[in-house]
Amino acid sequence: MSPSLVDVRVSMTRYGMSTFLVLGVIGNLINVLMFARRESLRNSCSLYLLTASVINILSILWGIIPSLYILDHTDPSTYSVVYCKLRLYTIHTILMIGRSLVVVACFDRYALCSHSTRLRSFCQTKIAVRVSLAHIIIWPLVTIHIPFLQQYIQNKCYMPGINDIIYASYSTVVAGILPPVLMSMFSILTMRHRRELLTRLHAAGVNTKRDNAFMAMLLSQVIIYVITTGMYPAMTLYLSIIDGRAKSISQQQIETFLNFIAGSFLIYLNPASTFFIYVLAAKAFRRDCKDTFIKQFKRLIGQRTRIEPRTVHTHNIMCVNQNARV
Repeated sequence: MSPSLVDVRVSMTRYGMSTFLVLGVIGNLINVLMFARRESLRNSCSLYLLTASVINILSILWGIIPSLYILDHTDPSTYSVVYCKLRLYTIHTILMIGRSLVVVACFDRYALCSHSTRLRSFCQTKIAVRVSLAHIIIWPLVTIHIPFLQQYIQNKCYMPGINDIIYASYSTVVAGILPPVLMSMFSILTMRHRRELLTRLHAAGVNTKRDNAFMAMLLSQVIIYVITTGMYPAMTLYLSIIDGRAKSISQQQIETFLNFIAGSFLIYLNPASTFFIYVLAAKAFRRDCKDTFIKQFKRLIGQRTRIEPRTVHTHNIMCVNQNARV
């Protein structure tokens, strides 16, 4: 790789991904605060987004911190078999849990719009809890093949030959095709039935502002997901197909840099940006955030205000007692 591309990659990692780390963790912590409120916990979609926000924090920490570490230190995958085997397995599993929870959240909004009573019964908080736990348990089993595909040979951690093709094919379908297709399909169906949903909820006297906000937030997140992750499976499949072929130096440079963009930089942009997507997409979410921060600030100020008069009152009593004694 030419020095210019090396400098660009290092700078994007050191400064760009550091920004993802800080803003992503803070943003997802705010998401957790908002979705964990008592009124939000009554909504099934809110529970999916709450779990997804926690998963996003884990993926950001486990995905970005090691990438920053190896900028100035030796890559642990070059001397640790365990790290080599578990690094890709754990980060891929965590990312897939978060992605699948967004898919289920999109289906939850579609089910809410459905004419079928049976489908609408899916939108319950107890079901949301069970489904979220099921994802956390099932995905580590689905991705268990990754440590076996990953090989540690002569201080190198990689997938040789057919292993690379197997993982690339799996990644293309499971990470690159199914999530965006399912998200888009359920989002489109939800938008088509949205008018009927609003009519039904208004007739029942139900406040639709929160449901409208969730729909807007999910639709915006789906768009960002498609943009940020669409390149990764295509690049992975391409590199596995041409592996072993003769390449020019310039071709190797371009492929390495594009693989970094697709497999590292853009991958973490989606989980790191969810809070900012929600804020921009939904006015109700912005208002709730503002009201929550103001409420917490007033509560903090109120506690200090209540403490100070008590101190002054006690001081006045002591002065009165002393005057009485005199």
